[in-house]
Amino acid sequence: MNKLGWEYEALFDVDGPTELERAFQAFPTEIRVGKMGYRVKTVKAGQQLDVDVYPLFGREQAGVARRAAKRVTREAQQRINKRNAERRIVQLVNTNFTEKDIALHLTYEDAPDYDQCQRDVRNFLRRVKRLRKKQGLPEMKYIYVVEDDEFGVKKRIHAHVVMSGGIPREELEKLWARGYANADRLQLNEQGLEGLARYMVKSQRNRKKWCCSRNLKEPQVRVSDCKLSNARVKRIARGLPNEAKEILRKVYPGYEYVDCEVRYSDMVDGVMIRARMRRMAREVA
Repeated sequence: MNKLGWEYEALFDVDGPTELERAFQAFPTEIRVGKMGYRVKTVKAGQQLDVDVYPLFGREQAGVARRAAKRVTREAQQRINKRNAERRIVQLVNTNFTEKDIALHLTYEDAPDYDQCQRDVRNFLRRVKRLRKKQGLPEMKYIYVVEDDEFGVKKRIHAHVVMSGGIPREELEKLWARGYANADRLQLNEQGLEGLARYMVKSQRNRKKWCCSRNLKEPQVRVSDCKLSNARVKRIARGLPNEAKEILRKVYPGYEYVDCEVRYSDMVDGVMIRARMRRMAREVA
């Protein structure tokens, strides 16, 4: 029970304040955090660093957690799976693309079905690959999604593509012959390319959310059981101004703090922390 599966996350997936949080004065942070150790999982995705902190349960606590996980609802499971699928594409986009690359939005004059749009996008990407080879450009990376509904409401089918740069935007747009195409340079902010990545999969349901090239690099994952002491976890969990920022900047030098979320559980002791960091820009002399 010390791996971060959806069942584990669901223990700390309470909508709104928990019963214990509502009685927070009677359950101070020191008691809620407990005396257990905490595992830290980091995912380095380009300039972004995702930090997950979660309890290392002992034998007795692990039994309680396993029994509690069996009571997790199907709705909670689906919510967590969706959130993690979104997080996965965010990490892949941040790992493989920069502001030198392209976001391409493809629309139709007519209204083909979903499968036909998939074929059209794949054919479009083949044309781009041929053009890149002709121009002596490196092998293309891409991620795309076909969208035909928005939160369950049918809408005109279209596709979003993130792809390697190198070809002028006007030339890319001309390669799409089924409707309107709009190509833009990727724009990064303190969350990297998260906004674009989440937009691409914002309303996908009941289908594989996205397709990608086979040459994408995987984010770098590391796990440590000694990165954050129990005392530091308590300090972060208190939620005092700048506490998490100061601690995480010391633990991860060279990274700027973006944000942090602390979650409790009505079912088990301990806390779960999720933080985001971003590599500091190097100053140009």
